[in-house]
Amino acid sequence: MKNIFILLIVILFYSELSFSQWIGQNSGTPNNLSSVYFVNDNTGWAVGYSAIRYTSNGGANWIIQAGPGGADDVFFINASTGWIAGDVGTIARTTNGGLNWTSQTSGTTAAIRTIFFSDASTGWAAGDGGTIRSTTNGGLNWSPQTSNTINALFRIHFLSSTVGWISGTFGTILYTSNGGTNWTVQTTNTTFHFYCINFINITTGWAIGYQGIIRYTTNAGTIWVSQTNPSSEYFYGLQFVNSTTGYASGSLGAIIKTTNSGVNWITQASGVGDTFYGLHFPSLSIGYAAGTNGRIIKTTNGGVTFIEPLSNEIPAKFKLMQNFPNPFNPKTKIRFDISGTSITQTFLSVYDILGREVAALVNEELKPGKYAIDFDGTNLPSGIYLYTIRTDNFKETKKMLLIK
Repeated sequence: MKNIFILLIVILFYSELSFSQWIGQNSGTPNNLSSVYFVNDNTGWAVGYSAIRYTSNGGANWIIQAGPGGADDVFFINASTGWIAGDVGTIARTTNGGLNWTSQTSGTTAAIRTIFFSDASTGWAAGDGGTIRSTTNGGLNWSPQTSNTINALFRIHFLSSTVGWISGTFGTILYTSNGGTNWTVQTTNTTFHFYCINFINITTGWAIGYQGIIRYTTNAGTIWVSQTNPSSEYFYGLQFVNSTTGYASGSLGAIIKTTNSGVNWITQASGVGDTFYGLHFPSLSIGYAAGTNGRIIKTTNGGVTFIEPLSNEIPAKFKLMQNFPNPFNPKTKIRFDISGTSITQTFLSVYDILGREVAALVNEELKPGKYAIDFDGTNLPSGIYLYTIRTDNFKETKKMLLIK
């Protein structure tokens, strides 16, 4: 009975240890991507500067689509019908999943930074200079709305055909309860830019942006309060998948997650240093982020997987073992020992032969113990890779060989 009790304690302890798992995908373009949107777990689009990419198999393959360049945002109402917005007042619509895009007349030359539809007919577009346009016929006609600001507007989020918000520069958050006939400027007590805004119901929402600023409201934005971000990077993407669980993406590969409505935000390791402008979760655990240099990454488990406990034995010394199997294709297991008497900040990363980091596997405070972790090289080419473990008092590197 005593041994069973000890085992249960060990299992409960290790179940709290996790690291982020975002896997790179091949978008087929080196151009920056500014937005990504999925209508289900497998079907989605990523757009940006001179780039429109489409996938129907969860990003295993991304296909080139022809359409307007300089796109800032993409939004689909279903697998057939969607819109792109971008530079010089650009708005384009597709009714066949992006095979063809038809330009629409927005009535402005201002850059359109964001576009959103509550149904196939009713939508809004917003951008530079406080520009807001609305449509009630799928974009065949776009009408101006009065924003009461000249600040640039970056992100629209509507919960229905009447209730919505827009975030922008210099702390701007706008609110409407009548479809945009009237927009009210809300008080945020900051001049920092809000690059993204997201609501889960008519009262509860978050805004995020410049230097990691996060604001939270439970009364539709009448009062916005601060939340603490573990990162000071700029954040451009934000989405809550339910009332407690949300994600945000930003500069230098920053991805953060909360499971308690933003009371705590935990840093996830994306494995790369690109800026992720676009973020979208079509379901609770499957998500995509897109950004600079055509980078697209995906998670299939909410960005988290569990470190495998090997035993409750405290090792006599730090140690990094040879991966097994080696050579491998495409997965291998890496074991390591953490010694000492207290928790230790531990880093475990994989590098290519040129020294470029291709995966950040562990960035955690770990208690002494024996650990194992799986590395998946599905999206990497064959070759020699280096994996390095690092703590305050220990560093070791080993080679492994991926053969496909």
